Amino acid sequence: MSRQMISPRIAALVALACAALPAVAADAPLPAVRLAKAMAAAADAEESGDKLALARAVRIIDASGSHALDASEHDPLPSWRSGAAGSGTPPYRGRPLGPGYRSGKLDPGGHESFSQLFLSGTGATIALSAPTGDRLGLRVLDPQAKPICEDGTGRGGMCRWVPLFTQRYTIEVMNIGKGDARYFLVVQ
Repeated sequence: MSRQMISPRIAALVALACAALPAVAADAPLPAVRLAKAMAAAADAEESGDKLALARAVRIIDASGSHALDASEHDPLPSWRSGAAGSGTPPYRGRPLGPGYRSGKLDPGGHESFSQLFLSGTGATIALSAPTGDRLGLRVLDPQAKPICEDGTGRGGMCRWVPLFTQRYTIEVMNIGKGDARYFLVVQ
């Protein structure tokens, strides 16, 4: 049985790619998951009129540096900021790059899809949450419409991968429940 040696060049590239990904404790929530949960908490706090919980959630959202993926009337953050005003919420500063979020509502059986650019060699995370526990499905497709990740459990979900090429991927959100569903999707 012969052993094949890995070329030093390939070993160096693999080591460099692994070093580029941040180490995460096994029990630590990923930033995208933390942000998606904060958005669901903000929606719940707004619904119940809990200004302190709303302010806490808005601080987490603002600290993430995320921004809306598209200009939409569905962006709840401006409303949440004004609802949390006077509760010690710091002003929003934003960044042109970094995490992004999207919110929307789907009829039973409805779905939305949109494309997002991901960079080669940079870990990608997509997290989906619903403020009232609505049943949602998540799917990510590559440019050839091949599934990269699917989560049809109905509990929201998360997809993580490292793209081999810089290209656009299609993100699909599906309402697999029997009633209307509100969702928050975070891309990082």
